[in-house]
Amino acid sequence: MAIDDRESVFGDASNGAIHIAVSDLGTDEVKIEVRDNGIGLDQDRYKAFCEIDTDYKEGRGGKGVGRLYWLDAFKRIEVISQYRTGTKLARRAFEFRLTHEDQVLEVDDAEHDFGPTETGTIVRFSGLRQGPYSEHFPKRAATIKVYLAAEFISNFLSKVGPVVHLTATTKGGTLQSATFPKDVSELVARGPEAVNKIKLSDGSNLDVTCFLCDKKASSGLVGRHQVHLLGNERTVESRNVDDLVAIGPLKSEENEDLALHVLVSGELLNSNVSESRTSFSLTEGEVSDIVKEAVKSARSGFISDQLDEFDQARRATFEEFLRQQPIFGYANKDEIFASLPANAKSPEDFVSKLALPRFRAEQKREEALSSLVEKVVSGDEVPEDFGEVVRRAAEGVQDNERVALGHHAARRRVVLDLMDQLIRRLRNSPDRDKNHVENTLHSLLVPMRVNAANPEEEESAAHDLWLLDERLAFASGFSSDKRLAAVLEDSDSDLRPDVLLWDVLYGLGPVGQQGGEEEVEDTEPLSTVFIVELKHPGRENYKPEERIEDQIRRYVSEIKDDKIESFGRRKVSVTKDCQFHCLVVADFHGKLKEEVSGWDYIHNRRGRERRLGGDHSNVVIQAVEWDYVLSSSRQANRALLDAAGLDRPRKTDFVKQSSTENDYLVDVAQTPKAAE
Repeated sequence: MAIDDRESVFGDASNGAIHIAVSDLGTDEVKIEVRDNGIGLDQDRYKAFCEIDTDYKEGRGGKGVGRLYWLDAFKRIEVISQYRTGTKLARRAFEFRLTHEDQVLEVDDAEHDFGPTETGTIVRFSGLRQGPYSEHFPKRAATIKVYLAAEFISNFLSKVGPVVHLTATTKGGTLQSATFPKDVSELVARGPEAVNKIKLSDGSNLDVTCFLCDKKASSGLVGRHQVHLLGNERTVESRNVDDLVAIGPLKSEENEDLALHVLVSGELLNSNVSESRTSFSLTEGEVSDIVKEAVKSARSGFISDQLDEFDQARRATFEEFLRQQPIFGYANKDEIFASLPANAKSPEDFVSKLALPRFRAEQKREEALSSLVEKVVSGDEVPEDFGEVVRRAAEGVQDNERVALGHHAARRRVVLDLMDQLIRRLRNSPDRDKNHVENTLHSLLVPMRVNAANPEEEESAAHDLWLLDERLAFASGFSSDKRLAAVLEDSDSDLRPDVLLWDVLYGLGPVGQQGGEEEVEDTEPLSTVFIVELKHPGRENYKPEERIEDQIRRYVSEIKDDKIESFGRRKVSVTKDCQFHCLVVADFHGKLKEEVSGWDYIHNRRGRERRLGGDHSNVVIQAVEWDYVLSSSRQANRALLDAAGLDRPRKTDFVKQSSTENDYLVDVAQTPKAAE
């Protein structure tokens, strides 16, 4: 302002300059000298300086309190100024002190180097007072440079105002120098460009000016893209708007990795700057709305070309998300996409932003149906278009159910595709890898080393046993890869069935409610037990002692006449005539093929069945090949997909993730639910 005044009062349009020298950074005895070649501290300005509450510069945003912050921050303040009085030059020098009396103390011998015709002012600060200024004052020379650039970024980006020369030196001798606006304006790749003004409710406007800058222009600020709110041409607040801009690095011609800087100015901001000039007296909501409108204007008028490309890619990601997660297609997909914030660009973003609207849409459908039912039951007058209203409501419910079914089927498809990949990998894997891959296949069906009836392990009891038999989809009482000694009350057997199921076998004789929420009727013995044995695909080298019948007989003999731990560690007896359903999943090769060759055909000759005799006449063994399990599960899932109105299933794309060991275990599907 002092330099602007020199031009307006003297008609002197020569270049203005400000020199700032900071030394002894990193200590409490930091020294700062600020020197300008402005109009100087003449009588009128000196009088205003000496008044606590002055409105001398109120029309230009001056609040008259800045110098009081000096007293709060620094131990010693010295001012020397040379100014014109009539046709002559005069000089004044004084100390500005935090004392009860003589706050302005004249000094006769203050050092200066003003020329004989030069006007201007020197302000020297030295020593930080204890408190927040001493604790938080920058310790690094580079930080001083960043702070200064951010404070006057509107002037520096626009290349207006005087030249500012900065030198900052730490106690250890580290030097940082800068010349503004050159060092900032050189970072501008495009701009300034004015875009649509922000229209305010009172009919006034705020100006919006945009720049694309090298990312260094955002050094010292939070994030990349910034909106700077100006008060009287000075930055009052800078806000990071990465989430509103949504795009990461921007580009301009051959320049890439750029940041967006938006300047907002106008009378509303000028008249609402706080006394400290570090915030506005507007509400947070009002300031946030201004920032959002500024970004909106910049997006539509300044970087719209880059947004088109970004939105096309974002829309493609959204379309794929809906295909993989159809449960979120609760309305017209164009409307859903339009409702998403600009920074929603990943499946995780879509889920977090759409979960609540989806819930509300379902709730609205339910409320509409409830209202219809209430009218019918209460006998209220039924509107003429009641039939149409019912039809629309019913369609909404059907759509909702179809979407939920599609989500379920889509998730199952990924599991099936992963199972297919694992089976193929096992058949082609070297022997040294087979145990690892077999464990992975087992874990896909059901977690290993789990007793689901044990309260300490029930959180790990989720499974996909529907792949083997839909009746097992909700089985909650089972053990997987556990010694029988850990499952049975009076057993010390080391036998380890792949999967043993005894509770909630829908269609096989359940004895308790899913999850054990109700008391298991432990006075009623178990009448059905299900055993699953998994043989790794492609296996041929079966030993004579590995006959399936012998293996199953050993399991059954150990389980009979014992008690199985149920939920809450209650014991449930197993009857002597308990029915044992045993499923063996394998590829029919080698000795196994010979063993089952005499069994009865089942499943259109795609499986074999054997009922044991004598003491084991209550045991039925079914053997099926892995390909049959996979194809029958896929056929059932196609029915779900058809019912949901979805396309015929396509293969899931799996991406190989880097790993130092067991690389074949870390194929993942490119879908949000693949991890399940």
